[in-house]
Amino acid sequence: MGRVWPASAPSIVGPGWIESNDLPASPGIALAAQCLPTAERVEAESISRWANTAGEWLVNALRGHAGPWRLHVFCVPTDDGSATHSRCRYIEEAVTEFLRKKQRRLLRTVTVAHERPMQADEWLLQVGLKTATTGYVSVVTPDTWPAWRRAVSRFPGGVLNVEADRRAPSRAFSKLAEVEVRLARAIEKGETCVDLGSSPGSWAYWALGRGAEVWAVDRAPLRADVMHHRALTFVRGDAFRYRPPRPVDWLLCDVVAFPAKTISLVEEWLAAGWCRFFCVTIKFRGQDEDDKLEPLKAWLASARHDFYLRRLTANKNEVMLFGQAAASNEVLGGL
Repeated sequence: MGRVWPASAPSIVGPGWIESNDLPASPGIALAAQCLPTAERVEAESISRWANTAGEWLVNALRGHAGPWRLHVFCVPTDDGSATHSRCRYIEEAVTEFLRKKQRRLLRTVTVAHERPMQADEWLLQVGLKTATTGYVSVVTPDTWPAWRRAVSRFPGGVLNVEADRRAPSRAFSKLAEVEVRLARAIEKGETCVDLGSSPGSWAYWALGRGAEVWAVDRAPLRADVMHHRALTFVRGDAFRYRPPRPVDWLLCDVVAFPAKTISLVEEWLAAGWCRFFCVTIKFRGQDEDDKLEPLKAWLASARHDFYLRRLTANKNEVMLFGQAAASNEVLGGL
């Protein structure tokens, strides 16, 4: 953040928390799980005090708003146990009770299903606990959501855990499954997918389970049951040299490679119009390679591709690039 926006003067204010001043809208901070735009600091000594403080702020923020809204109360769990998921849950329950007594009408329009994409007139209110007694409150309105949609998640704290599937060849399937939920657009039956660097086949397994037709490209074979699926075509070869015989619906790529090589692959596929949607993992080899994402973001924006570049819950030292190509006219739900 300091490299990209030096004037924002970012500073670490707690474990997992970075505070910045005057951050520009639509920053697309790939390594942040969640952002709280125009946040206000809060101090509250107890759960009841949190409920009163956050409740009053919420009522004032939503004054005159009759449409849907959602509330996130979350934390980055601390080693000393001062900020915990349990405390967040108790605070959220207390805020709900506060509204039941003070502003019952708001409970009729609150959204509880985070999987549902943000509606055009929906507000997002966040309460983030830094410690048991300190934190932040933030609101994103329909007017500001378009500018922040690449940085603000509709999931509390930006966390989305995917249910385990023991039948998958590896845990890697969870990255693709998470992208589907965040994008609010799953791979559909009858669609075509190219899975580059497919072995042992977790992403192919997931796409085949959706009813898609898959071309899996790798030097090594996939797990036997995936390899012999009737809707899978295996192509033994270099994922970076593969060219599809015709445009496909999805480009899937979880190959291990240097960031620059993966980025070049994405740019080639999108420039050539070889896919409608894309889900690509950009893997880092160290802790100082995030600067390679900036030219990619600029190129994607200039080419008008609708993209998200985020480190997801299932990611390790990597980020996920996903979205739809400029030629596609489908409307996606976003983070």
